[in-house]
Amino acid sequence: MTIELIFTLAIVLGIVSLIDKIYAKVNLDNYSPIWEYILKAFLYGFIAIFTMLYRKESLHDVSPLEWAIIAVSIIEGTGNYVNYVKESKKRKETKKES
Repeated sequence: MTIELIFTLAIVLGIVSLIDKIYAKVNLDNYSPIWEYILKAFLYGFIAIFTMLYRKESLHDVSPLEWAIIAVSIIEGTGNYVNYVKESKKRKETKKES
């Protein structure tokens, strides 16, 4: 249990430091949340899959609370992916105009 907690904390701290380095390089005048949208979509997808499959023999073992977490993760991930597609289309249009 403690090894899993330490491993999880190490991963979270690594991700946080990576995000901090990325945002340090962002010019807020030309900021586009395109990468934020796609990373959130992948994160919510990971949460949904992990919640559904971790220590489960079948889908009958998933509790109602876990199904709610999965549903919210899928909805949020889909919304972020839609925003990513809109932002990428907007970037392509501005590049064509330039």
